[in-house]
Amino acid sequence: MPISNRRTAVYIVISILVALSLWFYVNRDSDVDLSLTGVPVEFLNAETALANKGFVLVDGSDATVDLVLTMPRSLVYRFNPQLLHLYANLISVNSTGSQSISYTIAYPPGISPNQISVKSPTVQTVAVRVGDLFRKNDIEIRVNLVGTVADGYAAGRVTTLPGTLEVWGPQSEVTRVSYAQVTLNIENASSTINEQLAYELYDENGELIENTGIHSASNTVQVTMPVISATEVPLVVGFIEEPGIRKESFDYALNVDYVTLSGDANEIAQLGELVLGEVALAEITEPQTITFPIPIPEGLTNLSGVNDATLTIANRDVTTANRTVTAFGYDNFDDSERRVEVVTSSLNVVLRGAAETLEGIESVDMIAIADLSDVTNASGTYTVPAIIRIDGEPDVGLAESYQLTVRISAETDTAEETGESTP
Repeated sequence: MPISNRRTAVYIVISILVALSLWFYVNRDSDVDLSLTGVPVEFLNAETALANKGFVLVDGSDATVDLVLTMPRSLVYRFNPQLLHLYANLISVNSTGSQSISYTIAYPPGISPNQISVKSPTVQTVAVRVGDLFRKNDIEIRVNLVGTVADGYAAGRVTTLPGTLEVWGPQSEVTRVSYAQVTLNIENASSTINEQLAYELYDENGELIENTGIHSASNTVQVTMPVISATEVPLVVGFIEEPGIRKESFDYALNVDYVTLSGDANEIAQLGELVLGEVALAEITEPQTITFPIPIPEGLTNLSGVNDATLTIANRDVTTANRTVTAFGYDNFDDSERRVEVVTSSLNVVLRGAAETLEGIESVDMIAIADLSDVTNASGTYTVPAIIRIDGEPDVGLAESYQLTVRISAETDTAEETGESTP
């Protein structure tokens, strides 16, 4: 039976794969060469040990090496050239001039050096030139502002940390440096800006210096620019209210309603308002004038030039009314084996509140409740606090506290047998 063309093609592919597998299996341990071009040399202690000796790497910092490595074929497939590093340690350099520095090869993780040999170059050194280190102090740091702050805000004085820059390197390069510059974006800023920014070096003609041979302690500087808000902040007084004594029943006014503050925009926004102090409304029986110093938080500036605010306040509606309570009860007592009798037969109380509210309260709307919390386990006659309750619970208070006399006795006792006792 003839074999179809499709099946023939499948057989051919399978045969090729089998042949390749057998070839790779037989040759997996044979050595092959791996060529790596332009591998950069990384110099150790160039910024520390070399600088401490007063030296600087003048030439050779960009040195590269072409490597030819011999390794088993099976190792090539898991060898990542990006993870190979060449390290040259400058700690042993003790003089200036052209020198040959040995480098070491750090192979990728998981690769054993015992499986690899260096075919080329045969001498593992790199040529460099070391010169005398030259330092330049007090280089001006300029801040280039880009954009404008948000409406209603103003940019404060910009500061940098450090205030000036120190650089070092080859004398021919360092002497070119005139100033350092950072660029700060302040577009629509409404709060203080504090950023760590990279700087660039410029010569006296304003030309950018692009040279990696110049070094500094840090590649960035901290830039701070306060964003100041001139904001009107309201002045308020805290009123201490009581039942029947609400601020709506008083006429009051401040001679200064607000002050204009400048300073950190975030701090002013969190402030919201300035509280001058508190006034207990129960103590306002006659018109009064009270002067408060305006408390300005530290770090903010009062642009208004006003240091005090005066409050005038007068009682407009709060009054008192006398009522006689003839209905009584008691609370906080649940002993069924003893009897409670309120001895007090009438109680004159002084109510305090808005006049219109007091006019609607009659004596029959009120009841005095004896609070027996402190004499729950006692027997005899006692004077206890009175709680005045009014139907509808209107917003009124009492001018003073009141008490009731009660007698506590067993159900079988008579008033004469019980006798009287005092707390």
